[in-house]
Amino acid sequence: MADLLRALIYAWALPNTLLGLLLGALSFQRYRRIDGVMVFDGHVKGFLAILRRFRRSAITFGHVVLSNRPMDGRLQAHELHHVWQYERLGPLYIPIYLLVWVFTGYRRHPFELAAKHAEGDAG
Repeated sequence: MADLLRALIYAWALPNTLLGLLLGALSFQRYRRIDGVMVFDGHVKGFLAILRRFRRSAITFGHVVLSNRPMDGRLQAHELHHVWQYERLGPLYIPIYLLVWVFTGYRRHPFELAAKHAEGDAG
């Protein structure tokens, strides 16, 4: 039963994961796995260079994390919390995130505040 539930969770987040895989391919590097998540956090090139240009360390799409620095510690806890959010909201995550962002901005965004709180749990 647990395997079926896990498969359904991955399927629910799959549209976002596919976007992450495309952007991961555009980072021109290999991925590694952390807790069932594909992580692209090697050399800063391709999409990761664009991410750095926007002054962001990492971004998550479904079960894919793209980071322009090694993902460990607080950053890992933060991004894995976003994975957890994607698992709950699936294809609704990005539209909801963007809609809330319009009204709250990045620093007061409830998804970001929850992920920030998760960092403290890890640190």
